[in-house]
Amino acid sequence: MSEPSAASGPPGPRLPRPPRTGLVWAYGAYGLAVLLAYLLAGFTGYSYESEERDSLPLSVRQAPGGYRSYHLWHSGYQGGK
Repeated sequence: MSEPSAASGPPGPRLPRPPRTGLVWAYGAYGLAVLLAYLLAGFTGYSYESEERDSLPLSVRQAPGGYRSYHLWHSGYQGGK
């Protein structure tokens, strides 16, 4: 059996990483701020929407062609084995 080679990485010299500019840090700080604001809003229960929601009666929702109707996905008995 042959012995494994010492260098198992890609061939060629290592390339240096480009320096991180101020724009990279600015985008990172902005993303972190948005994430923290989202987490804070989630934990405190804050919502920018109004709490009142309209409700549709069941007859409207289940009607053929209605809002999210059952008939959109199912058109009745399909047979079977």
